[in-house]
Amino acid sequence: MRAVFLRGLIMVIGLLLVGCSFHRASEREPSYKCYVGLGDSISIDEYAGGPGWGAISLFHRNKDDIYPEFTGKDLESAYPEIDFHYLASDGAICSTVLEEQLPALPPGDDNPTIITLTVGGNDFLSALGPGGGIDRGVIDDFRSNLVGILGTLCERFPKGFIILGTIYDPTDGVGDLAIPDVNVQEAYALFRAFNEAIYDIGESYGAHIADIYSHFLGHGSHHADPTNPHYCPDDPSYWYVQEIEPNARGAHEVRRLFWEALIKG
Repeated sequence: MRAVFLRGLIMVIGLLLVGCSFHRASEREPSYKCYVGLGDSISIDEYAGGPGWGAISLFHRNKDDIYPEFTGKDLESAYPEIDFHYLASDGAICSTVLEEQLPALPPGDDNPTIITLTVGGNDFLSALGPGGGIDRGVIDDFRSNLVGILGTLCERFPKGFIILGTIYDPTDGVGDLAIPDVNVQEAYALFRAFNEAIYDIGESYGAHIADIYSHFLGHGSHHADPTNPHYCPDDPSYWYVQEIEPNARGAHEVRRLFWEALIKG
């Protein structure tokens, strides 16, 4: 009799533990209602192949026939009622996001919202002037504007999940962009300062960093050079078009990093 009672008690405790675990898991899993894609050409459809091919579009809705490994691994599959706001634009710099894209945001509320942001590459390029001049003051403007963007997002979307991408290097560490007379060492020092700002400011606002820079090394203009330190012998593929824009594969890989950041977060 006592054994039967103990077995019954153990079963009840087990069911209670399972119920508590399920409840805690449910609390950890927000049901996202909105996705906002902000930033520059790293995010957009245009260079990747047209509507639906860009990083933020694939993150929202995968092309299952093209990328079967991501079947079910997109926001629309995970959150069927999610609204998608495509606000990224070609050539955007940080002030573009702050002054043009943020005013077009949907109304902020307490609903869990996913936000992706790729910005900084065009700001960096704008600092490389003709004749080899480098405007180091651009980094100060970038940092100030990035603070403004992330501050606004955190205020508008208190339950926002922000994914912030770093800037890639399409030269695979060589620095041979078609910009005459630029001092490569000085340019790279500034380039590193941009990515450091993205990490420092992003993490201070709780953003999840997608390390596009590291992931893309070995897939730029020197992707076929086995002497390049970033050469990828298992996949020496090119992920760019027009030298600095992501092609279809590049957009797919940016989306991969967005998804991984969401899962880890």
